[in-house]
Amino acid sequence: MNDKINCLKTKYRINPGWYWLLAIIFLFPILPEYVSPFILFAGFIVFKRQWTREGKKAKVGTLGKLIILFMTLALVSVLWSDTKFSSFATAALWWGMFLVEVMIYNLAQTRKKIDRILSVMVASGALNGLIAILQICSYTLYRYDYITKSQVFTTPFYKPLDKAVYTWLPFDINTTLWWDSRASGFFSNPNLLATYMMIVYPISIYLFLNTKGKKHKAIYFFFNVLISGGISSTLTRAGCVIALLGWLFMFIILVKQHWKPLLEIFIPTVCVIIPSILTRYGIIFTSRGGSAEAKKSSAAHFQIWSSLIDYILTHIKPLLIGTGFGLEKTGQILLNEYNLDKPHAHNFIIETWVELGVIGVLIFAVVILCAFGKLLEINANNGKKFTLVFCVFTSMMLYLLFGLTDYIFNSPKQIIFFFILLGLTQAISVCYEKTVIITDAKTLKIAAQEELNNTIHQMPISTSNTNKKNK
Repeated sequence: MNDKINCLKTKYRINPGWYWLLAIIFLFPILPEYVSPFILFAGFIVFKRQWTREGKKAKVGTLGKLIILFMTLALVSVLWSDTKFSSFATAALWWGMFLVEVMIYNLAQTRKKIDRILSVMVASGALNGLIAILQICSYTLYRYDYITKSQVFTTPFYKPLDKAVYTWLPFDINTTLWWDSRASGFFSNPNLLATYMMIVYPISIYLFLNTKGKKHKAIYFFFNVLISGGISSTLTRAGCVIALLGWLFMFIILVKQHWKPLLEIFIPTVCVIIPSILTRYGIIFTSRGGSAEAKKSSAAHFQIWSSLIDYILTHIKPLLIGTGFGLEKTGQILLNEYNLDKPHAHNFIIETWVELGVIGVLIFAVVILCAFGKLLEINANNGKKFTLVFCVFTSMMLYLLFGLTDYIFNSPKQIIFFFILLGLTQAISVCYEKTVIITDAKTLKIAAQEELNNTIHQMPISTSNTNKKNK
C-alpha cells in the first residue's frame, strides 16, 4: 500500500497539472457552482507553474484562437450594454472557464490520456445519475405515502447550502427554480443535469464498446445505465427524446461493428427513458403539473422565441451587435416588451443573437464548424478511432441540439462543458493522423468525403463480401 502511495506521489510530482486536470473534470459537475470554479483556477495555477518550470509555453490552438475572438467581442459588448455588471461578469466567467480548454489541449496529447479524460467524465456523470435516481425514486415513494418527507433525498443535492450561500451574499442572485418532483443530481436544476447527461451518454457508449475485459465492460455498462437513469430522472422531454435519437444515430452508423453491444445498451436506455417521457405527459404517472405543464411549457417556448425574433428584427443595434453579453437584458426585454417573466431565450442561437447580434452568431458558428472540421480531418480508418471520433461528434451534436430548447450556457458548469468538448476535439486532432488539413471549402469537402467513406465501411457488409471473407 505504501509503495502504491509513494508511486502515485512520484507521478504527481512529475506531472501535477495532469492530475489536477483529472480532478477538475471529475469534481466540476459534482461540487456546487460557487465552489467548482475555484478548483479550476487552482489547477490552472499548478499547470502554469509546471509549464514555466519546464520552459514551455501554453498553446491555445486554432479553436482556442477563434473562441478568444468570440469572448473578446463579449467583453467589448460591455461598452454598449445597459446591464454592464452582468455583461462583464458573464464575459469574465467565459474567460475563466476557457482555462480548462488550454489545460486539456496542452496536457492530453496522447491517446491514453484522452481515454482517461473520457472515463473520468463518464464516472462523474454516472455519480450524478445515481444521485438523480435516488432523488426521483425517493420523491415518488413519498408522493405515494411509502416514506416520510424527511426520508426524501434532497433535490437539488446542495439545496440547504445553496440557500445559505445565496442569502449570505451581499447582492441578489436570480437563482433557478427548484423542482422537488424532477431530479437535479449535484446540479441546481434538472435541465443543467440533462445538459451534462447529453454529453457523457455517447462517451459512455464509446467506452463500453472499446474497453477490454468483462469486468471493465460491466462497469461501463453500469455507468451507462446510471447515466440513462439520470436523463430519465430529470423528466426533461427534450433531453429524453434527444438521447434516444442519439442512440439511434449511433446504431445506424456503428451497426456493422457493434450491433450486439449497442442493443445491450438500448435495453436499459429504453426501459428508463421511455417511462420518463410518458410520465412527463401524464400517461402512466402524474408528475407535478402533468401533461398540462408540459404543453404549457412548449407553448411558452414558442412565445419566447417569436417575441425575441420580433425584437431583433425591429431594432437595428440588437440585430447587428446585440444588447450586450449576459442574460439580464434578455430577461428585461421579455418582461418589459412582451410581458413574459422568463430569464432567457431557451435557445442558444437566439440568445447569442440578442446578446451579440449577427456578428456574435457568425463567430460562434465558425467555432462550431471548425470544431466539427477538426474531427472530420482525422483519418478514422479503424474501429476504435472511428467510434472515438463519431461519439465525440455525437456528444457535441446532442449538446447543441439540447441547446435549441434550453439555454446551455446558463451556469459555470454548462459553460465549462463546452470548453471541455473543444479541448478534447483539439487534443484528438493532435493525437491522430489527418486525412487532410481543412483550410477552405475544398479541403472541407475532401475531408467530409473521406469521413463518408469511413462511415460506409462501418455499415453492414454485403453478402458477397461476407462470402469472400468466409472463403
